[in-house]
Amino acid sequence: MTRISLRQPIWRKIQQTRYHKFLLVGVVNAAVDLVVLNVCMVLLPTTSSMMLLIYNTFAVICAIATSYTLNRRWTFRDTATNSRRERSLFWLQGALNVVVNDGVLYLISRYLLHALDWPLFISGNLSKAIAMFVSSSISFTVLRLFVFQE
Repeated sequence: MTRISLRQPIWRKIQQTRYHKFLLVGVVNAAVDLVVLNVCMVLLPTTSSMMLLIYNTFAVICAIATSYTLNRRWTFRDTATNSRRERSLFWLQGALNVVVNDGVLYLISRYLLHALDWPLFISGNLSKAIAMFVSSSISFTVLRLFVFQE
């Protein structure tokens, strides 16, 4: 006979709420990321994939700093410890996020900028959207499983 736990529905609700908070923090991070990237592209126009990569790295680092603060203080507040281990793991996943984000952005923007000759604003933002989707999917998994553990 299977025992039904009263904690199970509560636990499921906590997980759903946490995921929704993470998504909202993600929207804020995406806004920071896109605003910083676009300000760089407007103030310092370029057709170089390497310069776009530099702009992107700066934008991602700004978004990661925002992410740490919001996730630690709100999304994962009940499990966040602010320990040296937690901070180290967070910034390690942040570095992974930068590498994945930059790699995806570089490959796609290079194709869009040079092969299709699309304008920087279009190719940069489309590449950024794809890079953000891939890297944020990996980021949630790493944060949930390794950084802000139960």
